[in-house]
Amino acid sequence: MTVGEQMIAADEWAALSSCAGDIQAHVAADGRVTWWSDDVHPVGLPLTGALVPDDARLLGAVLAEDATGPHWLRLRDAQGHGRWMAVFAVPRADGWIVQFRDVRTLGPSAGMPQQNGVLADREQLLHEVAWLLSATPRTGKETAVVTCELTDLASVVKEQGRLAGEEVMEVAVGRIADSLRSGDLVARLDANRLLMVLRGVHDLTGAVEVLKRLQEVIAEPIVLAESEAQQSMAAGVTLISAGESAESVLNRSAGALDLAVHAGGDRVITSPPL
Repeated sequence: MTVGEQMIAADEWAALSSCAGDIQAHVAADGRVTWWSDDVHPVGLPLTGALVPDDARLLGAVLAEDATGPHWLRLRDAQGHGRWMAVFAVPRADGWIVQFRDVRTLGPSAGMPQQNGVLADREQLLHEVAWLLSATPRTGKETAVVTCELTDLASVVKEQGRLAGEEVMEVAVGRIADSLRSGDLVARLDANRLLMVLRGVHDLTGAVEVLKRLQEVIAEPIVLAESEAQQSMAAGVTLISAGESAESVLNRSAGALDLAVHAGGDRVITSPPL
């Protein structure tokens, strides 16, 4: 382990280094990189030098006071060629942890996203939760993990068939992705459940406010081939805590959703309760 690597805890470095296909860097407050997870980019130089010049001017939006991303920038490879990457940054007391993700590995949303929230695949979003746990920001902002369910989807499937249910789910996911903020993520877990990561919320109350707005979007009628469908969304939400496992966070969120579904309608239950 190099001197640069010693600037973060050993468990954090292990978690970051295990992210196959991704590149991580620690950027100090002056913009210089103190370590890279690959052997291509030298340490001690400004991060701007690792980017295509036209994209380097956008770096200020990445290295912000809050967790940001995805930003679409070109990272130079060993030959100096720019490669499009999805860039995420998490602020720390001593700078930022910046993660570069190859757009070819981002699943269904590969390429330039047209919406604010990224439509992720399940494994990508679970990876996001694990990464955020390994690099918890210390800025007073929080990251919320949400498990939610379309509570009326079963009725659509029963009355109109599985294909109609799939169409409703696709429309709902698209509406959520279009409504989320930059850096938030949504992925489908199973037939009627979704998982979301809401970055940069102040607290659980702030996360609930975001979910209430999403419930309004979901409640708008969904036009199908021969009819309309009305849906409501129940949700369980919790905040990421430093030092816990991704499994613990996800179980807490899912447990809160189970309570919300049992209560009926478009309930939002937090863990711990507000």
